[in-house]
Amino acid sequence: MTVPTVSSAPEVVHGRLTFGGLLASEVLKASSLRSTRWLVGLAFLLPVGIAVITVLTRRPDVTNHTEALATVLGAVADTNYVPLLLLVSFGTLVGTAEYERGAATTTFAVVPRRTPVVLAKVVVVVVTAFLISLASGLVSFLLGSVLMGGDPPVGLTDPAVARVLAGTALFQAAVAAIALSAGLLLRSSIAGVAATLGFVFVVPALLQAIPVAAVGWFARTLPGPESSVLEVPDVASGPGALVWSVVAVVGWTAATVALACVVVRRRDV
Repeated sequence: MTVPTVSSAPEVVHGRLTFGGLLASEVLKASSLRSTRWLVGLAFLLPVGIAVITVLTRRPDVTNHTEALATVLGAVADTNYVPLLLLVSFGTLVGTAEYERGAATTTFAVVPRRTPVVLAKVVVVVVTAFLISLASGLVSFLLGSVLMGGDPPVGLTDPAVARVLAGTALFQAAVAAIALSAGLLLRSSIAGVAATLGFVFVVPALLQAIPVAAVGWFARTLPGPESSVLEVPDVASGPGALVWSVVAVVGWTAATVALACVVVRRRDV
């Protein structure tokens, strides 16, 4: 009698998930949410529309190049709160989506160290927020310049333009990363948005009300107060003040991301 041969099971190859693979996964997860697509789209479009309307409204009162530059750049800067709120919501949603959908357990089972997952989310949020903010500001400025006209016309090489456009993009990307960290820490979208706005705007105001010089100095190092050097056109700032503002904003952002990494790694889910 012939004994049937039993073929051995195919060998399972365990691959190592690279950071690039994590990035691709996080991009896919973030883009698959309808709410994040809406938030990013509105963060680009709304500031452009508001800036155009502002320039058209103020154009009749402009009489020289200096006023034209102030009007166009001011119209761009005045819209900063709109994309900021939208990008804060975007960052928070990226941090909380997996918790709210119950997918966090699966993700952390695939990547037990967890820190690479957090860092991949940070990269996705920061790059997206920076590019959207920079593109929106650039389009707003160029459209405003065309609508304003003038001889010579307002241009990107005029004073403070590069600082405001790049500084605004940096600040909004940093706050979006802080919002992501808050979402990961609190695992609630509403709580994450509230905590982020409170940390950036409310806490500095409360601390500056305390009549102690050291407390006031500390409050001014927080991201909210430091953003004026980066975003506001008519703020007088030398290279030293600009560098300090960048260091302060990036430093606080890195601190919140580090805290999120530690907490996410230590808790159960």
